[in-house]
Amino acid sequence: MQELISQADGLGHALEVGAAIGDAKEVGLGSYAVVPQGYDLRSLEKFEASPMRKSGAVTLEDAASFIRYFNLHAIESSQIYGRINPPMFVGVLDDHGGDYPGWKEHLVKYACPFSIEWKEWSSKDKTGMSQEQFAEFIERNLPDIVEPPGADMLEISRSLQAKKKVNFSSGLRLANGQQELTYEEEIQGTSAKGKLQIPETFKIGIQVLEGGAPYAIECRLRYRIKDATLVMWYELVRPHKILEDAVNDVWSTIEQQTTRLIYRGSI
Repeated sequence: MQELISQADGLGHALEVGAAIGDAKEVGLGSYAVVPQGYDLRSLEKFEASPMRKSGAVTLEDAASFIRYFNLHAIESSQIYGRINPPMFVGVLDDHGGDYPGWKEHLVKYACPFSIEWKEWSSKDKTGMSQEQFAEFIERNLPDIVEPPGADMLEISRSLQAKKKVNFSSGLRLANGQQELTYEEEIQGTSAKGKLQIPETFKIGIQVLEGGAPYAIECRLRYRIKDATLVMWYELVRPHKILEDAVNDVWSTIEQQTTRLIYRGSI
């Protein structure tokens, strides 16, 4: 008798499973089936030849690639969102339409990567350095300096390196825009005074964004004399406006080549 009950239970379970699985059903754009263990509804999309709709996020490295990808996949409701600082553009290719919702799951992003030169100069902005450190920094980045001429800045750099064992006493701003530093140097047991002139400002010409236009950026040269030791640094003049201008240039290019007005914001 027990064996017959067991067989009946097994048959009943098999019938339940068969009824639960049944045939695949069409729901919306996809196929679904009910499976046992709670009778969950499972999508069969992964068994199709291709997905039912586009999705995923792509991050691109330049504005031209962002524009090409957006234009390739854009539909009527596609939108672009952008911000200035930190710079970022996000294209939502399946965004909401005016009278219908979108999935917002197919995205293309462009983070406007900074150039190596911008990262180098902005990272040391307002950072005090010993005269030797400052001289090495200037010599390492000499190709970026456009005013005064590179040869003049190289001479200043080497003068700073040569005078690293002297005692600086004072500084004076000259009428020609130069700054004159007075120092004392021991030469064969004799103390001798000398003067070193450095510019009050200099200019660099660098790209702000990778692949972007170069910008002329003014830098103010600063120094402090403490305990006869010279500390030097530079200050970029209004770097936030330089960055804003560089990103606005990309902003205009994207709007023109995608024919979409960019929303100022993020997603």
